[in-house]
Amino acid sequence: MRRALVIAGVICFGLFAAAPALSSAAPVRKSPPEREVTLAFRQDGFVVFFDTTDNDGELSAYLAVVRGRQRASYQVPVTITADRVKARFGSLGELDYRYVPRGKTQPGCEHEAEGRAHFEGTFTFSGENDCIHIDRSSADGVFQVYAPEGCAQARRLRRAVPYEPTYSDEGATLQADAGSPTQEQGLSVTFFDVGPRAKATARGAVFAELWEVREGMSVSRGVSMPLGRGVFSHSVKAGTATLRPPAPFSGSAHFDRRGNGGAPTWTGSLAMPILGGEPVELAGPAFRAHLHRGVPQDE
Repeated sequence: MRRALVIAGVICFGLFAAAPALSSAAPVRKSPPEREVTLAFRQDGFVVFFDTTDNDGELSAYLAVVRGRQRASYQVPVTITADRVKARFGSLGELDYRYVPRGKTQPGCEHEAEGRAHFEGTFTFSGENDCIHIDRSSADGVFQVYAPEGCAQARRLRRAVPYEPTYSDEGATLQADAGSPTQEQGLSVTFFDVGPRAKATARGAVFAELWEVREGMSVSRGVSMPLGRGVFSHSVKAGTATLRPPAPFSGSAHFDRRGNGGAPTWTGSLAMPILGGEPVELAGPAFRAHLHRGVPQDE
C-alpha cells in the first residue's frame, strides 16, 4: 500500500539526459529519454506539490494540495519534453510550462546529472467547490533526465514494482474499505499502532481517503496524521479495536471480529472532512474491515 500523500517541505531531485545509441552499420532509433520534473510552492495557506514519473515510458503527473492534516491529490497522464511539461486535470485545470534547465544535462550510466529549472507558461487549477485556486505564470523547480537507453541496469533499478509490505512483530494494523476499482470510487481508512517498544516519534498513524476515478484522473481526498496514545486501543487476540482519533476527525468506531454472528463488524460515528466537499462517514455496514498484528515495514 503506497501512501503517496505525505508532502515534504524540502525536495531533492536528480537529472539524466540520454545519449544517442549507434551501431557500426547504421544509426539505431531509440526511444525518447526518460524525463521528470518537480515543483513545490505555497498558495493561500496550501502547500502545492507537482511531480511526474516516467516508468519505462508510462508518464504520469501527480498534483497534491495540502492544508494542515487535509490533502487532495490528482494523478493524470503527462507530456514532458526537453523544454516543456503539460498535464490536464479534467475540468479542474491545466499545467502547461516551458522550462529552462540549469546545470549539467548529460548523465552517464553510473551517475546522475541534476539541476534546477525555471518554469514559465500557464498553471491554472480550481479544486472542488473552489477550495483552492491556482493561477501561476511561473515557478521554480527541478528536473531529471534519466540514463541513456543503453544503460539497461540503471533502467531496471528505476522500474516501479508493486508495493508488498512485510509486517513487524509488534503493534497492530486495522484497515477498513468500502467500494471497489470496478465502481471507480470508494473509501479507505487505515490505523497503525507501532507498539510500545518501537522507536518512533508517534505511537501510530492514520491514513483515510475518499478516492475516485473521473475525467481521466485518479483523485484522492482525505486526512493523514500521527496518532498519540489512547487513540487506537486493540486486542489482536480477542479481535476487537476501538478508534477515537482527534480533529479533524469526528466520532469514533469499533471493530469486532465476531460481532455479527461470527462475521466482522465495523460500526460507529467516525467521519472526516474532505477538501471541497461534505464530511464523509468512515464506518458502517458498507465497509470491509480486518485487524492483524504488526505494521508495514519498508524494505
